Amino acid sequence: METRDLEYLLEVERCGGVGKAAEALNMSQPALTKAIKRVEAEVGMPLFMRNPTGVALTTYGKAFIERARRITLEFDDALKELTAIHSGELGVLRVGYSPSIPDTLIMRSCRRLLNERPAAKLHLRRNIAADLFRQINAGELDLAIAPAPTVGIDYFEATRLFDDRLHLMADKNHPLRDKTTVRLKDLLGQEWLLPDSNAAIRQLVWNAFTRQGLPQPSIRVQTDFAIPALLELVRGSRMLCIAGHDPETPHRGIIQLPLADDELDLTRRVCAIHRSGGFISPLATRLIDVLKSGSSAHPTERKVLPPPDSNGGVPATDRRIK
Repeated sequence: METRDLEYLLEVERCGGVGKAAEALNMSQPALTKAIKRVEAEVGMPLFMRNPTGVALTTYGKAFIERARRITLEFDDALKELTAIHSGELGVLRVGYSPSIPDTLIMRSCRRLLNERPAAKLHLRRNIAADLFRQINAGELDLAIAPAPTVGIDYFEATRLFDDRLHLMADKNHPLRDKTTVRLKDLLGQEWLLPDSNAAIRQLVWNAFTRQGLPQPSIRVQTDFAIPALLELVRGSRMLCIAGHDPETPHRGIIQLPLADDELDLTRRVCAIHRSGGFISPLATRLIDVLKSGSSAHPTERKVLPPPDSNGGVPATDRRIK
């Protein structure tokens, strides 16, 4: 079996049809069909079955395609590593970061890296953490700067950068502004600006209300992105939102409400995350070091988390997430 046959299988699975995959691969449909049949004959099992819209993976195909994806990524990593050994540097680094990470930290770190390595090139993406993890797993990103994954995420390794916390934010004239401690029950009937349901912040808020048997928050604005400018929607309104605190991007008229930690703990661990066992280029290693040093000097508010316990707490050093 040739590596290109695996690439053909992955493209058919991605496109959901042989015709579309053949077009994307710039090859004839009969040639692609022949390649699929060649692989199926070698494994002795059908990998695809026809459906009204094209093809779908069989049970055997689902198991095989995951292995094929890993093999392809490992092969790509091997080529990258050989190139890095030959040249002494790998020229392109694909980095994604969560919108809740301060832009100033990311941009200053990237600027420092580019100044140090004049031949380096960066591809930057800004996306919610769940999408960044999927892109790493698919080999589309080399590194993600995001809160550490908690559950349901496999095949990643994370290097701790810093610990901080998010905040409950509101307009300076919000009715809850004078409360010394805000409880979840105080938030009933309030309107919210929150990301969509697959974002970790949204799930965190949902779970906190559910644990107390309270009705879910009423969402007035839902977004599939998160940028500091969204706070402008909160200013002058009665809406609440969860956001990070970055003194370098002030929003006049926005305040932090003193939400009790035992009601909704918004502390988090921010990490540099990559695929477990994947090749880490010298550029990626250097960017992680720059981010570590930059985060210690960055004025973003931080809260130090306690040391990890023996029952699976988040370690204070690098860890593999399984």
